Amino acid sequence: MTQVNELNAPWSLHFHRDGTEDIVTIRDANGEELVTSRPFWLPEGDDPIPATLAAMQLIAVAPKLLSAAKATLTALELILEVDDPAAYTQIEWEAEPMATLRAVIAEAES
Repeated sequence: MTQVNELNAPWSLHFHRDGTEDIVTIRDANGEELVTSRPFWLPEGDDPIPATLAAMQLIAVAPKLLSAAKATLTALELILEVDDPAAYTQIEWEAEPMATLRAVIAEAES
């Protein structure tokens, strides 16, 4: 079964220079603009990465992170189906990690 790619991923970063400042735009797989940053300066040498750039990089990989979270949750759920106490302890796997993954996935898809 083929899933509809509602996020139109992958997303990509496109850098533009506006005078002395840099701006980054995130585009979907069709090249449509999704979001544009506020102006910032690209780091040089040992300069720290500006928060704006770090945020845009994280946004751009969000569809991949969501996909990875879903795959991880599926794998953990399959492990729980294995009846081998040496492979896992149900309390370890069902507690916080799976609850966190479920919550993040639900928030991303809402």
